Amino acid sequence: MSTDKTHVEIRNENSDRELFEFTDEMREAMDQARMENIRQTASTVEPVADSEKSNFRPYDQNQDFFVPVSKKTFLEENHPASIIDLIIERLDLRELYERYSDEGNPAYHPKMMLKVLFYAYYVGIMSSRTIWDCVINRADFIYLAAGQVPNFRTINTFRLWHIERLGGLFAQIVMLCKELGMIGFEHMAIDGQKIQANANFRKSKNLKGLKKEYEKVKMGIEKLLSKEVGEYFPEETKEKRVGRLSKKLEELGEFQKELEALGDEEKRLNMSDAEAPVMSHKDGTSKPSYNHQSATDGKYGVVTAAQTTQGSDRPEDLLQMVDASIENTGGEHEEVSADCGFCSYDILKKVEEERNEEFYVPDRMFENSKKDVSEKKRYGHEDFTKDDEGNYTCPAGHAMEYVGVVNNGQGAEVEKYIGTGCGECPLKEKCTKGKQRSLQVDLREEYREKMREKLSSDKGREIYMKRQGLVEPLHGDDQKNKGWRQHHLRGLEKATGEFLLIRIATNLAKIIKYKSDEFFELALS
Repeated sequence: MSTDKTHVEIRNENSDRELFEFTDEMREAMDQARMENIRQTASTVEPVADSEKSNFRPYDQNQDFFVPVSKKTFLEENHPASIIDLIIERLDLRELYERYSDEGNPAYHPKMMLKVLFYAYYVGIMSSRTIWDCVINRADFIYLAAGQVPNFRTINTFRLWHIERLGGLFAQIVMLCKELGMIGFEHMAIDGQKIQANANFRKSKNLKGLKKEYEKVKMGIEKLLSKEVGEYFPEETKEKRVGRLSKKLEELGEFQKELEALGDEEKRLNMSDAEAPVMSHKDGTSKPSYNHQSATDGKYGVVTAAQTTQGSDRPEDLLQMVDASIENTGGEHEEVSADCGFCSYDILKKVEEERNEEFYVPDRMFENSKKDVSEKKRYGHEDFTKDDEGNYTCPAGHAMEYVGVVNNGQGAEVEKYIGTGCGECPLKEKCTKGKQRSLQVDLREEYREKMREKLSSDKGREIYMKRQGLVEPLHGDDQKNKGWRQHHLRGLEKATGEFLLIRIATNLAKIIKYKSDEFFELALS
């Protein structure tokens, strides 16, 4: 008889209450009797007909369940999870493996964690808690994790711990796309999108606002400690409030030091994510954000380079992205397009004189330059005509007087011209509010004129249409399909890693959509 005993209280006619020893053997016998009773009852009960049809698959909730042991039980061969599974099997993960120690408790296999993480971003799941739930409940995730269940802390820790190595993994997947013939090296579009940081906008402050907040909290502490206010609080409650406010005061003091170090009293930083600057968005709002730039190949929309910045698109970012694409793919694109944020005189000169690629980058006034003069509210530089001898004429037909070469105050040398006959000119209201119209012509103006000519050509218009067809679907997929409108992680490094995961998912989706059959052949070869 088993030594494992359970004491159960029972009643009968001969005794009010007694203790009975309930053994394992007796428990087993009772379970068998109960199951036999269930089977006998089921055989005598007439089922209720809920449909006239009888060709349904067997459905019996009393049946035994077995754990599937085959991949096919979980997924079809061409299921996206199966493809991502094989892709990661091909990656070189030695850089990740080197971080682990041979001592201590065994860690989850990095290969398994990557499969779960990459697939989660592919299906638009970025929250570590939601990924954890999927590993428990979804067959596709269960297969990739091989039945193991890393919790949300483990998933998030893995993501953060290897965040510096995501760039190398992104480059490997780009090379896989190249191997599958998915990169055409003809046209490449570069563009940025601003994504809101994981930060509270109300905590974005400049130095003046921060000092005001600091004084407010300081006065709150003083009031709590005063006799007049202290009488209304239990001592314990007062201590908790003072402790909480003192901690906040310390945080404000540290943040104030960061702002003072910048040397700009109007500069706004966010206390919950100090590395996320306040940026203006297309919808007219201003939010703590990061700017994420992508270089997209025109053949299948593969992203060949990706980087994160703390500001709007800048001219210096243009060649950084082009060079990053060359490094990741091993090849140059014939044409590169970008919007006006990437344009400057220096960049236009550099791409014209030093680069092999054909660039199509408009300046900020390009769209305005295409308008008819009569449609404009104000005359711009482009409305002044230049003859073969280099002389300028204003929109009214008056010659501009050459002054000489001067510094424009921004470190660039310009040719200065002043208007003649401005006093009684009927077009003066649309030209200048001063006595005379002044015109400054950058010595590098010829490069802007050449770029405008290219953009205005039939080929230029065609290329810019291609650009719109690449960047707009990319951003739409991020925000609408994947739901990526705000960061889950804080800080520039983590925001960069999160963006790389998004772009890895973008390229994985391209392989799955266009080249799954070719990839299976490659994987099995």
